[in-house]
Amino acid sequence: MAKARTAIRDLRVYLDFDEDSATFAAWPLDKFGRKLAADQIARGVRLGLSLWASVLPEMHFRFVNRAEDANLCFRFGPYARSGILPDGARAFFPDEWANLDAECGRRQENKYPDGKPCREWEHNVIIMHTGRWAVRAADFMGNDRVYRDFAWIYDPVRPHYRKDGGPCRDGNAPGTAWSDACVTFRASPWFNALGGVDLPATVEHEFGHALMGWHSPSPYECVDYARRPILSRDSCVRLSRGGFSVMFPGDGVDAWWNRRGVFAADVARLKGLGYHTSYPRTGAVLVLKRPGKGFLRTSDWGEAVRAMIWPLQTSELSPGQARRQLFLVDVELPGAAGTGLGGN
Repeated sequence: MAKARTAIRDLRVYLDFDEDSATFAAWPLDKFGRKLAADQIARGVRLGLSLWASVLPEMHFRFVNRAEDANLCFRFGPYARSGILPDGARAFFPDEWANLDAECGRRQENKYPDGKPCREWEHNVIIMHTGRWAVRAADFMGNDRVYRDFAWIYDPVRPHYRKDGGPCRDGNAPGTAWSDACVTFRASPWFNALGGVDLPATVEHEFGHALMGWHSPSPYECVDYARRPILSRDSCVRLSRGGFSVMFPGDGVDAWWNRRGVFAADVARLKGLGYHTSYPRTGAVLVLKRPGKGFLRTSDWGEAVRAMIWPLQTSELSPGQARRQLFLVDVELPGAAGTGLGGN
């Protein structure tokens, strides 16, 4: 952990994405194959890092224009052999911080330019797949309608979508067989209502690996597959009475919901690893909004999480809650001359 605590005091971040066919890096796309604007890519990465910096007073970071000036790289590319999905990412662990070697993977995945094998995440490169990202579109998606349509995600009796309208399995009856008529979240008829996987939330999650290591353990990780709402044969919604964690294992659903934030479970882990934290108070200003009227500026993460509403409960939001909840859209760090993260 000492390597991580030292590294965060002076993070010089290089964003590697381009359209140069001579390099492996590619331009990040949204769910519909459209290019994300460069300022939105930077905004997404900056916000993901700012969330942690808001509670880690010793963490300081800035973007640099050249890989040789950086000690951390986020590289977007069409990764196929690194064990991540088209909207996935992979980072390194706290004791694996090293000197950035941007040559690893610069021309082809998992290789140096001379063809020798390497793995980017062993050289301070956090790899991000090219596609299905959103930055602004994931914030406001008509929450009243979304939570009404996606109530099945949280409902223990009908936790999955089935083409004939029936339940996939009864979440309260562990012996009930899985129905082969069930479809994945991506195949549900409302999938296109969502803009894509929230890039800031994913960056926050991956950098959390570099700070803390593994995913959040039980009781925060959902491990009771028989009785929790099931999303697939192998995963479940990450909700528990013990609290929400941004380090729950991703199942492709987490990053579409209002999960940008820092939660007590994650700060408890940081403290246990020896990090100096300021939670729930922060020297930053947390900016939250919702569609139409609704705006909050606070320096108290407790107030911010209460305004987000859903991480505090294990059931779907009521229509009234969905209309009231706020989304975190900016973190104004102390001493920064504006983050450029606004505009939702």
